[in-house]
Amino acid sequence: MEGEGRRLSPSYIFVLWRRLWTPREKKNTGLLKHMHDKVTEIDTDQKFVFFHCIIHQHVLCKSVLKIKHVIDVVTKIVNFIRARALNHRQFVALLEEHDTEHSDIGYHTAVRWLSLGKVLKRVWDLKAEIREFCEKKGKDIPELSDEDWMADFAFAVDVTALMNELNTKLQGKGLFDHEMHSLVKAFMRKMQFILSQLERNTLTCKP
Repeated sequence: MEGEGRRLSPSYIFVLWRRLWTPREKKNTGLLKHMHDKVTEIDTDQKFVFFHCIIHQHVLCKSVLKIKHVIDVVTKIVNFIRARALNHRQFVALLEEHDTEHSDIGYHTAVRWLSLGKVLKRVWDLKAEIREFCEKKGKDIPELSDEDWMADFAFAVDVTALMNELNTKLQGKGLFDHEMHSLVKAFMRKMQFILSQLERNTLTCKP
């Protein structure tokens, strides 16, 4: 029997999918079940996993990262600067005065993970200017002077940057499911490596 005595590689499964995907099968809603039955017939130990919209699977991580206390403060800071035109103009002028790399600060769209990572990174990069601006305006943001909160903030910036990197890779053109799955697995290994560093209190290297 074809495939007997060996594990099925992702590329082999893709070839199998191409063989099964005929014009006749396009009208057959049981194609995925047919694939599952064929793979099981060839290798009973082969795991066959169905992904629905794999590109959004990592977004579920947002609910378990426990960074809401960071997001809430960052959102409050951004709203304070952007909600009133006068504050916004004065903040932009302050950035020009300091000749910073960034000329403004953007809003975070709650439904978009990518925008969250970008806003967190921008606020982190401008934290000194933001602290100065808030002091001038008499706006008390105690978290900006809290070492524990700032550590959580830094963690949120790094993790969302890594997840944005994964998201961008998953959106690459011409990717097949097994390639996207490999990207997710590589990301998981990277997270495990970071966890092992934290457990050893080694904070000098972020992959």
